[in-house]
Amino acid sequence: MSAALNQQPSSCNPLSALVCGAALALAGCMSVPDIHPKAQSREPNKLEAGKAISSAQTIEWPHEDWWTAYRDPQLDALMTTALKDSPTLHMAEARVELAKSYAAAMHAETLPNISGDASISRERFTALQFIPPPWAGNVDWNNRTAISMAYDLDLWGRQEHVWKGSVNETQATAAEAQQVKLEIVTAIVRSYVRLSMEYALRDIAEERLAEVEKRVSIAKRGLKAGLGTGMQVSEAETAVPMARAHIESIDAHIALTKNQLAALAGQGPGAGEKLLRPSIKLEAAIGLPDTLPANLVGRRPDILAHRWHVEAAGENIESAKAAFYPNINLLAFIGFQALGFGQLISNAAAIGGVGPAISLPLFDGGRRKSQLTGRTAAYDMAVEQYNAVVVQALQDVSDQLVILQSNEKQRAEVRQSVALAEKAHHLAEQSYRAGLDNFQHVLDTESTVLRQQEVMVQLEAERQEAHAGLMRALGGGVTDHLAQVEAKQEAKR
Repeated sequence: MSAALNQQPSSCNPLSALVCGAALALAGCMSVPDIHPKAQSREPNKLEAGKAISSAQTIEWPHEDWWTAYRDPQLDALMTTALKDSPTLHMAEARVELAKSYAAAMHAETLPNISGDASISRERFTALQFIPPPWAGNVDWNNRTAISMAYDLDLWGRQEHVWKGSVNETQATAAEAQQVKLEIVTAIVRSYVRLSMEYALRDIAEERLAEVEKRVSIAKRGLKAGLGTGMQVSEAETAVPMARAHIESIDAHIALTKNQLAALAGQGPGAGEKLLRPSIKLEAAIGLPDTLPANLVGRRPDILAHRWHVEAAGENIESAKAAFYPNINLLAFIGFQALGFGQLISNAAAIGGVGPAISLPLFDGGRRKSQLTGRTAAYDMAVEQYNAVVVQALQDVSDQLVILQSNEKQRAEVRQSVALAEKAHHLAEQSYRAGLDNFQHVLDTESTVLRQQEVMVQLEAERQEAHAGLMRALGGGVTDHLAQVEAKQEAKR
């Protein structure tokens, strides 16, 4: 992180030396207290990454539009709308502009301030002070016009550090805006994956309803032929309303998910109703970029934001230290002042002045020390928040890898189970056609196939969601510009 927070100014210009001499001549001159930060930033490379991260195969860093890997044009269009119309994203962008305006205002404080003023007033002038005749005791105009300048020399950089801190906060706000964008994009992908899963589950639910209705038909034919009972028919019919209720529940989930997607995109529910069934075709390798975890610091917006907060907190400490030293403010003005209008613009009415305003901190009841203590504590908090985010980032990456690796193994097993169940169902159909088995057995094997397919659909959705989670954990590929800014900042350290 930046710099030596305890470094004292080692040299000063002649004007600074003059002020220092005057200050040292005063017995009450204040000195900087011995207050230092305690927290230290943790390096990601020094944290144990774990097997999931260290054993992962190498892949490229995700691109900014990483969701295109799902190869669904409707998802791409939805994302375009969201990035254009999302109120949440617009609020984040407005916060960036607000931070920029504050930084610009702090930069203006480091520059000379030049202003002009003019005043005209109708007055009765006293005859008992220094007003000359003919104005003494009479009513006339009092006029003044002048141009003034004020320039804070900022001998020890107090205002400059405030400005630099505000610039760092602006960078942090920009990174936070990128994090908001990443969260919105990830939420849309995950909701879209769930929408795809619900449609697939609805297909299976429709097949299960058809299977239940076949069982009812068999029971009714058995009763009609005298081979069954009314109780058997009732037992078979019981499953029909439940199967229909399950379909209705899925339809509700589909509608709610569409509403959620529309809201994430900054649209009304009507836009969600127009969404068609997703057509996701995700083929993505499980792995990590080869420079992880080192480059994770420069890729995740939340880590970058906290790093900039630490930089800003360091500048605030330097500003608090500079407040213990004397300062000079140069003041100057030039213009005209006269009673009456006749001689306002004349050599006789000319006014002007220039001189320094010197401030010497002597005794403030501990205010400056309290400010330095508070800003040092704020720095320690910022560092520990940064450390916590770094640790969380590695956990996020590891968690998604564990899910993806386990999911791959589970899908392989369930895929084999589905194949065996389909084979058993096919054999049962052959036996039924050959008259060697009854149709009830065919339905039983079909029910087994549907259960296995349902598990497979859920595992596929888990894989697609975990891929989105991994892209988020890697920073979403949206911080290339911020990474370049961070690299430039790192070069200055």
